[in-house]
Amino acid sequence: MNFRRIWSAVGGGILLVSCLVAQSEPLNLTEAKSAVREYHDSGRYQSDVQRVAGWANTWLEQRAAMRKTGERLLVIFDVDETVLSNYPQMVAKDFGYVPEDWVKWVDKAAAPAIKPMREVYRVARKLDVDVVFITGRRAPEEETGTITNLELQGMGGYVRIIFRGESDTAETAAERKQLRRIQLEKEGWTIIASLGDQGSDIAGGHAERIFKLPNPFYEVP
Repeated sequence: MNFRRIWSAVGGGILLVSCLVAQSEPLNLTEAKSAVREYHDSGRYQSDVQRVAGWANTWLEQRAAMRKTGERLLVIFDVDETVLSNYPQMVAKDFGYVPEDWVKWVDKAAAPAIKPMREVYRVARKLDVDVVFITGRRAPEEETGTITNLELQGMGGYVRIIFRGESDTAETAAERKQLRRIQLEKEGWTIIASLGDQGSDIAGGHAERIFKLPNPFYEVP
């Protein structure tokens, strides 16, 4: 505990007030939200994303140049806060999550592209590297809006998009996405890069390189 003394003027005199303040108190939620907004709106978030995208583009170009005859190269992208930004919806809800409102947002197909990551997508396709999206969005209720949104933002030329389905038995996103990567390898692809905003997007290996984007907004285990 931190002992603080506060001097106050009371009735023309001076009163010494003693109070106890808990040092373990976490950052106030209002302050935390303000810090997140400042990080995003100041341009620092975009700068950090751009830096990761630059690393990814460099790797894709290098790896594509080393392609072996007949090798099927694949890049895996997450969707939310990786290629599509939900920041407008998050701010409108004061960073709260209401499932019904989230589904309505997805249905609108209005999420803007995260431009540096859309460029990584375009670089992959230009290099004849296949793309698969593995997302935590649910099937079937979020399929149509997601597919439409990706197409509207210029990212419709992928091989497959893998949603979270009712038959998925993995307890965590990390486990589910790892199992999906393993299955893609069994189908004959060489996964040269996996990109996501969550540690769970890229945990567990089965990719030659992993690229982690910043996400101060939420965490998915």
